[in-house]
Amino acid sequence: MPESPESIGNTIQQAHAIGQSIWFDYISRNLIDSGELKRLVESGVRGVTSNPAIFQSAISGSGDYDASLVSYGAGGSDDASVFELIAIDDVRDAADVLRPVYDGSNRSDGFVSIEVNPLLADRTDETIAEARRLYASIDRPNVMIKVPGTPEGVPAVRKLISEGISVNVTLLFSLSAYRTAARAYVDGLADYVEAGGDDLGGISSVASFFVSRVDTSADGALAEVNGGDEIVGKIGIANARLAYAEFRELISTAQWQELAVRGALPQRPLWASTGVKNPDYSDVLYMNELMGADTVNTAPPATLDAFLDHGEVSERVTVGVDDARAQIARLEELGISLDGITDELLTAGVKTFADAFEALLGVIATRRSELSGASASSD
Repeated sequence: MPESPESIGNTIQQAHAIGQSIWFDYISRNLIDSGELKRLVESGVRGVTSNPAIFQSAISGSGDYDASLVSYGAGGSDDASVFELIAIDDVRDAADVLRPVYDGSNRSDGFVSIEVNPLLADRTDETIAEARRLYASIDRPNVMIKVPGTPEGVPAVRKLISEGISVNVTLLFSLSAYRTAARAYVDGLADYVEAGGDDLGGISSVASFFVSRVDTSADGALAEVNGGDEIVGKIGIANARLAYAEFRELISTAQWQELAVRGALPQRPLWASTGVKNPDYSDVLYMNELMGADTVNTAPPATLDAFLDHGEVSERVTVGVDDARAQIARLEELGISLDGITDELLTAGVKTFADAFEALLGVIATRRSELSGASASSD
């Protein structure tokens, strides 16, 4: 008989035993050079995600990048170019640490995600060009390029998949956005086959479906109406469970089964924004409640620590799907549109990522100026 999850190592390893991969939502030079990432991988972590805010924190929080800021800035390179070179270094090195996971998982895990410039969220062709350039520059098979699931981003997803580039579709909040991202992946794989591609198993994708931000917005709207106390803190998980139901339906279709026979890997739902925003909620709420096969949960450092300490592992994402539909219906009965919430979250998410990118460039510019001044004063 197979082992029960509870008899297998730590909670990260237990999650993997029921089909969920835990990815770490953080990257830094120190994480890699200190060996901490290697230790996390040995404990069961199976991937890494990054974004501009994470890099801003890493670069502003230490002097680990000073030498790179000086060397890459020589010759007058602009701040965006310097950041890109730094990010490529970190992502490439992290991908090397995770390469054994990639090789040992039939190329389905062990990925590091890097985001295209978020200022390109409404420009399809430029997103495609930047994604191609990043993928070629990093030159590792276990890298995913993060592309936003905006109306302009989704055609880029299809095109990149058709070219054999693995993609993390980010900023998905609604079921309709999830369906569109899933369709772009399937259509991209079909385009790849039609163009003569013969290695479907070398293409991967995840659909990053955001959770806690939905609860924050829904809870705020519920606070303004009479009634609905029974669904406070429930909508984010309900929304995610319905997305997972859509995923299971998709991979049962004849079109998907035909691709799977050729070696295609499913585009797994990735639960993003799993750090709890409301201190009244369990700090492992979005870890525990969204456990299930063929999924990824990406955890920031504090959430991962909490999950290792007191997380609970059991198949939960398929539980209460009818209840999830009823909870969302109740939200609508109260005059609160979930589509309205998710539309606003997408707009805000694009802006948040763009603002973080601009702030990151500001941090780099300030630090380069400081380093230049220190060098001049020592001459």
